[in-house]
Parts: sequence; structure tokens; C-alpha cells
Amino acid sequence: MNQKLVESLAQIILSLSDEERRWLDREIQKASIAKQVEDLESRLKKFEEIYQMSSAHFHQRFQAGELGDSIDFFEWNTYYEMLTDAQTKAA
Repeated sequence: MNQKLVESLAQIILSLSDEERRWLDREIQKASIAKQVEDLESRLKKFEEIYQMSSAHFHQRFQAGELGDSIDFFEWNTYYEMLTDAQTKAA
């Protein structure tokens, strides 16, 4: 870690007004959510390729009890629900 860079950033952040800090916090949160969405989409794509099914279609079938109780399905379902939650937060 570059200590001088971190110290400089800290000084810049401390010099911001309250409004600017709130804006910075929102931008950091948006970037964090975007990164989370990207990661989850990558994880979902792997399941979609393995099972040859979109995550939305899988989720409908899984929730309807049409699929088994494979650990993969529970993991896939969790990632899908995390993605929809992150997308809601991003909107």
C-alpha cells in the first residue's frame, strides 16, 4: 500500500464539505454495488453454462419446486437473489 497516497487521499477527503462527502459516499456505494453485480453475474453465468438455463428461468423452476435439492441449486438460487437485491439497490 502506498502510504503517501493514502495520507493524501485522507487529507482531500477531510477537506470536503459535508455535501461533497455525502456525494462521495454515494459514488463509492454505487461503485461497490456495480462490482458486486459484476461478480454475481460472473458466478451465475457458470451455472447457466453448466445447466443450459437462464438464471431467471432456473429461479422460477427452483421456487416452484420443479428442481431437486442439489447444493448447486441452493448456491445458484442464493447468488440470483443476491443479484436481484443488488440490482434493486442500484436502481
